[in-house]
Amino acid sequence: MKNPLLSVIVPVYNTAPWLARCLDSICAQTYRNLEILCVNDGSTDNSAEILAEYAAKDGRIKVFTQKNAGLSAARNTALEHATGDWIAGVDSDDYLEPEVYERVVACVADEVDMVCFGVNTVTENGAELPHWDYFDLPEAGPCEMNPELAGRLNVCFWSKLWRRSLLESHNLRFPNGLVHEDNAMYCCALPWIRKVAFCSYAGYNYAQRADSIMGQKVMADVQVARNAAVYRFVAAEYQRMGLKHETSAYLAVVFHHTYAGLYQSLPSQEKETVRQGFYRIARELELRSSRGMDYRLIRLKPQPRVMRHFVQRHLYSAVVRFFKLPLWAVEYNQLGQPTRTHILLFKSLFCACKRVLSRLLK
Repeated sequence: MKNPLLSVIVPVYNTAPWLARCLDSICAQTYRNLEILCVNDGSTDNSAEILAEYAAKDGRIKVFTQKNAGLSAARNTALEHATGDWIAGVDSDDYLEPEVYERVVACVADEVDMVCFGVNTVTENGAELPHWDYFDLPEAGPCEMNPELAGRLNVCFWSKLWRRSLLESHNLRFPNGLVHEDNAMYCCALPWIRKVAFCSYAGYNYAQRADSIMGQKVMADVQVARNAAVYRFVAAEYQRMGLKHETSAYLAVVFHHTYAGLYQSLPSQEKETVRQGFYRIARELELRSSRGMDYRLIRLKPQPRVMRHFVQRHLYSAVVRFFKLPLWAVEYNQLGQPTRTHILLFKSLFCACKRVLSRLLK
């Protein structure tokens, strides 16, 4: 389909100072085939008036009002009313560049169930931080989803397009009442994603605010409790979908990237709390595999995991950028279990030597 309908989900809760900017950026998209689903999640400021004003001006905007139930419930309400071929998300304090959906929809292809695109992080004073992109990925076009790739992508719902039929066929929804709901949706969708495409254009502007959920300082024990609730939800969803969470490498890689990222971000006095907390989660959900091929789940020790996270995500990416080829490729089954490994080191070295020679002969 050349011009698919795109359902843009906008959950709204007390974001009146930024809401007009957000809606203006969506309405001004050069890609016009949109339905804009705004869910007023019991706002107590004048967000409802702003939504009514914009709905009167643009017929593509549909407004739903509910009692305050949280971000997940607001997104789930929008998903129930979505009719588009593809789902996009925009948080109501963020905003878009005018061409982002036109560029991202151009990456849609057969068997592609997810399209990832670049993100700019903007602070309250207007400063732009380094943006997230996918220049370090070995393939330029759509590629098969696998655990190694899944571990290198961010989990954010709004940095992607999602094929709606994928979400509907497996009844995938956000966990009501939980923080880090994006982790849960991402983990539950991974086993069913056939191919993922990439758009390096950074057209989503993520506003980093001190008073947002993610901007608030949270103690380590609270972070552990929040993540425990998320991964319990994921384990239950895997069981509902007929999958074994204990043997899924998808869940393993996201779990350990979550752990490594949180461990690195906390002060030294809180690191042990996180290590012990994630160890308890891993034992409770039986994620501590003894399989030698999966280094993440043999032991849960902070420094080796953090180092391997660095090697896998940064050093390996640097090598891939230089060689223009991965050093190895792994075939996986639907559960994300490795079935065959192809060593590409010599091919990569040959390509590197060829590139060097071509430069010297110029």
